[in-house]
Amino acid sequence: LASVLRALAQILPALGFLMLNVFIPGPNVLNTIATAMGSGRQAGLACALACGFGLLLWAVAVLLGAAALFAAVPLIEAGFTTVGGTLLLYFSYRYIRKALGPEAKLVVIRGTTMKRAFNQAFLVMMSNPKVLTTWLAVISLFPVIASDAAHITLYACMACAASFSGHASLALLFSTDRASQIYIRLARPINGVVGAGFGLYGAKLLADVVGLV
Repeated sequence: LASVLRALAQILPALGFLMLNVFIPGPNVLNTIATAMGSGRQAGLACALACGFGLLLWAVAVLLGAAALFAAVPLIEAGFTTVGGTLLLYFSYRYIRKALGPEAKLVVIRGTTMKRAFNQAFLVMMSNPKVLTTWLAVISLFPVIASDAAHITLYACMACAASFSGHASLALLFSTDRASQIYIRLARPINGVVGAGFGLYGAKLLADVVGLV
């Protein structure tokens, strides 16, 4: 029990960082909200289920691959850190640009069955390049999540559950037009705050690589 609690304490910050992307407007979030608005809560919950399952597949594939690489070639971890820092600076630029750009618009998806909603959301999750780059950034910041089988299993399961819960909450909450419009109006300040945070994280990672910190 003590080892599980210790592992849990180590991965919670990584889980929190990953879940920032669940609540930030992006393809998976907007697809879930649009489906729930136009086709009902059940279709929205089907999207949430697909997002949770898809994220579990991403987690297993990326974490197992990273763990094997780190064990075989320790220098690769430094390479991941450099890539992760660069990606975070790129994310920072993109989010700040969205914060300063025009207000987002949401297209409602009507008449979608639960099966079709699941398939569409799963396709969005698995084909979204942002998911892979986000995982690279998470591993760079929190390499402990790929350190052994226990951390990989615990983090993958928690990420799956958190992704489903987050998207399900959005599907239930934003099934009304008024709630969705409030969310869209908050998108710019949310993007601005997250962009600034990602910029600080990215700069610190790159500074660590060159030994400035």
